[in-house]
Order: sequence, then structure tokens, then C-alpha cells
Amino acid sequence: MTNIELYNTIEQAQRVLVENWGYQGKVVIALAFQEKKFDGDMKTFLKFCTACGGNWGGMFLTGVRDLYPKVWDAIPDDMGVFAFDCICSLLILLGVRTWE
Repeated sequence: MTNIELYNTIEQAQRVLVENWGYQGKVVIALAFQEKKFDGDMKTFLKFCTACGGNWGGMFLTGVRDLYPKVWDAIPDDMGVFAFDCICSLLILLGVRTWE
């Protein structure tokens, strides 16, 4: 991924969180940027996740909870109808290379 493509991906991820989570999305973004980036691919990230009976979003959130508890605490209880898109966007902001 080129630098411009990465920039566009990060910008889109931020937009998704703000559009769906509003103010709380901004809080989650700010906290994510204060964290040490994961700097790994999805396969590596999955090693930190716990299977949730086919609930992929829930499984990804277990990894966020364990690695980034402050960010996890800020995620709204009602993540809305586009929750999975928001979770994937959050992973991008945390440094998980979802495109690899």
C-alpha cells in the first residue's frame, strides 16, 4: 500500500467512526492515536482474539479489549447497524494491517 493509499484508508476509517458513533467516535479515534500501534497483519492480530461462536465482530473486540483496554472502554455500548464496519475501521487506526 502506498503512503497516499494508507492516508486515504486512515481518513476513511476516521470518517466511518464519526459518522456512526458521533462524538464517541472522536473519543475512540483520539484514544487510538495515543496507543502504541499494533504494526502487524490480521493473522497476527487474531492470535490475541478469542473465538465468539462465529461472531467475528465480537472476536475482534476481544483482541481490542486485551491489547487496548482504554480504547475498548470508550467504544459505545450500542455500536449501531454498521458495527462491523466500525470495528474494522478501529483496527486500521490501531495499526492492524487489515489489507494484508
